[in-house]
Amino acid sequence: MTPTPEDHISRSDIARLAGVGRAAVSNWERRHQDFPRPILIEGDEFFDTQAIMTWLDGRVIPRNALREGEAPGLTYGARFRECQERPPTPSHTVNTPPREAEDRLWVAFDGLRSNLAPERFNLLVLALVYARARDEEGWAAVERRQMDASRWAVRALHTLADLGGPPMWRELPAGERGDRVLAEIARAVDQWVQKLGAVDTFQMILARLTEAQGNKATEFFTPASVTRALVDLMAPEAPLDVYDPACRAGELLAATASRVRERSGASSAHVDGNALDPESLPLARMNLDLHGVDARLDSRPVESLCAPGPAHRFRYVISNPPFNVRDWCVDNPDSEFWRYGPPPRHNANFAWLQRAIDLLAPEGRATVVMPNGAAFSENPRERAIRAGLVEDGCLEGLVSLPPNLFHTTAIGVTIWLLRHPLRRPQEIILIDATGMGRMTTRTRRVLADEEHQILAQIVEGWRHGRGTEGHDALAKIVQPEEVRLQNYNLNPRRYLVRPTGGATGGNQTVTALRQELDHLHSEALAADARVTELLGKLKW
Repeated sequence: MTPTPEDHISRSDIARLAGVGRAAVSNWERRHQDFPRPILIEGDEFFDTQAIMTWLDGRVIPRNALREGEAPGLTYGARFRECQERPPTPSHTVNTPPREAEDRLWVAFDGLRSNLAPERFNLLVLALVYARARDEEGWAAVERRQMDASRWAVRALHTLADLGGPPMWRELPAGERGDRVLAEIARAVDQWVQKLGAVDTFQMILARLTEAQGNKATEFFTPASVTRALVDLMAPEAPLDVYDPACRAGELLAATASRVRERSGASSAHVDGNALDPESLPLARMNLDLHGVDARLDSRPVESLCAPGPAHRFRYVISNPPFNVRDWCVDNPDSEFWRYGPPPRHNANFAWLQRAIDLLAPEGRATVVMPNGAAFSENPRERAIRAGLVEDGCLEGLVSLPPNLFHTTAIGVTIWLLRHPLRRPQEIILIDATGMGRMTTRTRRVLADEEHQILAQIVEGWRHGRGTEGHDALAKIVQPEEVRLQNYNLNPRRYLVRPTGGATGGNQTVTALRQELDHLHSEALAADARVTELLGKLKW
């Protein structure tokens, strides 16, 4: 007898019903020779449902993976059978924490993913979320049974293509099965949007899209803590005139516009930006439109740093550009093109910083995220550019953030506060916020509201001439002379002295930590110098 899909199950369904990630299912299949073998049905791989349940009956759920109400000793097979009897999308209650609700919805939704790669599937879902929010009339026709949900979804994917996205409908299974899967996805999107709202659903899936990319991700999405810090420290005001030269999914522009609207009561906002990746361009357009922001966006690759930027000069520039990009310029950067000297060809960090300054109108202000190393790199070109920024008065300050804020890297980052050149050196504010935040998972950290408020208050107070206002442990105002003595090293921790708490043991602990920090810093500088030497031999 020919096997049928009704008696079989996909890897995504196994993960959903067993309450694990797809990676766990792949690991089971790879590591255990007795794991049931898949068969091909209509060109796709499926597993015998009964065989899977029997195999899962032999695997006890670890204690740290048990859900609320599950007793120790429960098997994955028992959980599998229980979940089979539930609706595919769990109910969302007021008492369910938002992240837990997201996780449960995601597990249920992942069961509909078919064979699409995670990043492609998430792009498809984002297009349907956008269409669900913007095509109320079309979805009403689906609910009245005047239009099939799969037909509505295909029309939505054509809209994504019109915005510059790929023809996603061609990647779905063909025929009746493909129509059924697409209709299920569309209805799941409708439930999601009703529960969380279109904007929050879009943001959640953007974050998951970045997670799905793993360490290979170019970060479609800037995490909320970094986004808020960038906007708070820039402190934009109406009328809004802002540009992001590496706008990803438009999250920084959306957050900037939202802040200005909240503070000024303006009903409309216009922003400008450039998407480095053509695939992120439709994401940015959809995201900004959902936020009610009128956006003028284009897409030029990182190599465009070697060419002049937009002719318009902006009141604000905000950006989280990709870090440490190599080969960003086909030839060696032209020295006459760069205000403070050509950046090294092996690293675009200081190309981004100089581009942000060049885009500023008089009295303009910028906030740009950089890896920590940009503040103290010993590369001669990068040190010379730092010196130029200091001596020309276009560096307001640096804020070092804690590690683990990003989805795909644990490194700490620094926010550079820039302004239009004043043609004379000025004092600089340096803030060490590396001790802030709390870990929400083993690998992710977030900043609390009060911590965001402290950072904003420190910078605002300094800009209004009030110094650091009792935050001496976090911030220090340094004069150009002191920076020169440090050979233009701008690492905030080099200038800040932590309080010792008065106890002898505390003094010894702080001293030991500072000695270890100095040792690690010296090692980093030595490694950086060695890399510079090697790159010099390659004529970079």
